[in-house]
Amino acid sequence: MTHDELLTEYALTIEEEAICAQVGWDRQLPYLGQPEKNMNYSEGDVWESMQHMIAAGSELAFARMMGITDFVPHVNKWKTEVDVPGFGEVRYAFPPKFPEYTNEIRGLRFTTNDDPDLKYVLLAGGLAKKTRRQAPDWKGAPYVSVGWMYGHECMKETWRFNQKTFYVPRASLHAMEDL
Repeated sequence: MTHDELLTEYALTIEEEAICAQVGWDRQLPYLGQPEKNMNYSEGDVWESMQHMIAAGSELAFARMMGITDFVPHVNKWKTEVDVPGFGEVRYAFPPKFPEYTNEIRGLRFTTNDDPDLKYVLLAGGLAKKTRRQAPDWKGAPYVSVGWMYGHECMKETWRFNQKTFYVPRASLHAMEDL
């Protein structure tokens, strides 16, 4: 694998995918059957668990892109630890729910609850894309790095989505080579 490939994409191994499935499930476990504890519960426990699995996969894939071979995503630290030590937070761009959504809506999410001094990295692809696997490696679609930005750079009024959330367009993110 070349340096450029390390910085731009990574397909999880079957062992890494299993780790992400367990971490995602463990992240949802405290909220199972408790809609009052989960602001996104309208999507239900199964989809919430899958989202956690996909997000854990993005964290693991990013760590591998950065050459960290012993990284395992943590379960619930409630923002007391960064997603990938030494780099910051990893955000995942789920595919748009509606075709009319633009890249601006599906860009890098930053909220007023986030640390403005941290780096935020955006990944796409990966486990959210259902793929047929081929023996012997069984790898699915790779996660792809899109770009990054410091939190304080994300808070432009033109990127404001609502009272607490900003979405930075993909084209406005810093290149991964500059991380």
